[in-house]
Amino acid sequence: MRSWIVGLVVGLRSWQRAALVVSLCALALPLWFAAGNTDRYRHGQPAVTEGFVDCEWDGPCEGAWTLADGGRGRGRIDGLDFYAEEELVKNIPLFGGRDWAVADRGTLLRHAVAQYTVAPAGAALVIWIARRRSKYNQEMSELIRRYRSPAP
Repeated sequence: MRSWIVGLVVGLRSWQRAALVVSLCALALPLWFAAGNTDRYRHGQPAVTEGFVDCEWDGPCEGAWTLADGGRGRGRIDGLDFYAEEELVKNIPLFGGRDWAVADRGTLLRHAVAQYTVAPAGAALVIWIARRRSKYNQEMSELIRRYRSPAP
């Protein structure tokens, strides 16, 4: 008896095999982001804003901050939700690195957990759909072969 992976691949048409490979490779992307968020969670530092923080009305904020080790950072600040008249507020507590910052360190962990969950769940769904298509293709091929063969 052959393995289920061989049965899966053999039963798929060539374009379905290509779609399976692309789908499974695309599921590595959430793992990449999850690893990045985990690394940021472990290696970031407490920080406070310095100077102006420029926030778009419906978008991310940009600004500069001072890290706990005395270093400085500048770039995008995720998780700040305030209006334009509050842009001049200084010493907003952050968690960040040299080129990134978040308002709440816990969001990094929540995002990482969600991303680590999405990849295996997505892979299971893709494989389940592929197995169903493979079985359907094999059954249809068998029916076609049976009806095309001459009766004894």
